[in-house]
Amino acid sequence: MPNAVLQRLVDERERANETINEVLDRVEAEERDPTDAERELIARHRDRLTELEPQIVELVDLEERRADSRDARAVLQRVAEAARPQPPAPDGQPVDGPPEVVYRTFAEYARDDMIRRFERVANRAGIGARERATERIERAVQQVLTSDVPGLLPPQHIAQIMQVISTRRPMVERSRRLGLSAGKITYPRITTRPQVGVQAAEKTEAGNGAMDVIMVEKVATTYLAAANLSWQTINWSTPDALALWFDLAAESYAEQTELALGTMLSTTGSPPDPAAVTVATDDLAGWLAALAEAAGAINAATQKFPDTVAFAPDVGFKLLGLVGQDAPHFLATGQGSLATGALPPLGGLTAIMSNGVPAGKAIVGDFQSVITAETPGAPVELRAVEPSIAGMEVGIVGAFLAEAIEIEAFAVLTAPASP
Repeated sequence: MPNAVLQRLVDERERANETINEVLDRVEAEERDPTDAERELIARHRDRLTELEPQIVELVDLEERRADSRDARAVLQRVAEAARPQPPAPDGQPVDGPPEVVYRTFAEYARDDMIRRFERVANRAGIGARERATERIERAVQQVLTSDVPGLLPPQHIAQIMQVISTRRPMVERSRRLGLSAGKITYPRITTRPQVGVQAAEKTEAGNGAMDVIMVEKVATTYLAAANLSWQTINWSTPDALALWFDLAAESYAEQTELALGTMLSTTGSPPDPAAVTVATDDLAGWLAALAEAAGAINAATQKFPDTVAFAPDVGFKLLGLVGQDAPHFLATGQGSLATGALPPLGGLTAIMSNGVPAGKAIVGDFQSVITAETPGAPVELRAVEPSIAGMEVGIVGAFLAEAIEIEAFAVLTAPASP
């Protein structure tokens, strides 16, 4: 029987090498240096491989010695069997010498198979021919099925997470981004602008020279997640549970901060509010007309031109399918991608799809008029070892805020109600 200890050590060595290869492949694919957690993981598996190798060498040497002893025992058994009296051989074959070779050619096997299967052939071969042919076939061919060796057929383990982990924030990437060094930011906002007017006559007043500038203060929001992983989970998991936890937490952080920006731009809660435009008809012409109306409203309020339109995924994918037969207006300057959600420029605007935009809506505006401030390196990874319980408390934290300096530079498009 196989050496269970040797098998376990070899399996553990293979898992350690696979884990190291997965970490290095991920680092190479992302074209970056390994993180501290990844270097720690590689070091742990390297140390374990150093411990395993001498043990495996000793056990392999032991198995080779045991195999040699089994070979000697088999020789003695064959000699002893040859010395025993042999039973009468079928069809008058001699009984002296070593056990017979049941079939020397395929023709001999085919003859016995036909005798066994067909009664007419068996009758011509003589009395008892079918029984002797069946006995020889069963002695020559032993069936071994997978159900006979379940211990040799372990299930295949896929050491890879199939779900996509995404940290994309397309709207945040389009905004004016700042590093956050304190818990809040302040900035001046113009509330009243001087208005130039035509002078009716000499020495008469004209226009309005009033100017008001206030100081706005915006407090950042802290985003946090934490867990407590056991030492066994961190060291024995494949893929690495610790690295996977940080990846999933970073994905959730990206989702929450992108959603915070989309919510702020679409629902301010107090005036002034972004312009609101309802799409008249849920077709290509209706959406293009609504987009042009929104751009006009932004320009009338701020004298600015929008540079970006962000669609909710349900709206963006719908627009990718609204291609006219006369001219593919939406795809006139590029190709959209259903696989990546990429959109071509639309009317000169950078078009993006974001899960931060509420369903059934689109946000168009000058994205340089919105500030996103964030702690450098966010989300920051936290680790605290707890020796008393052989565990590690881990977490991610980041402070983030989104503020529209001029909310009138944005407009919200809403799809028409379903009939």
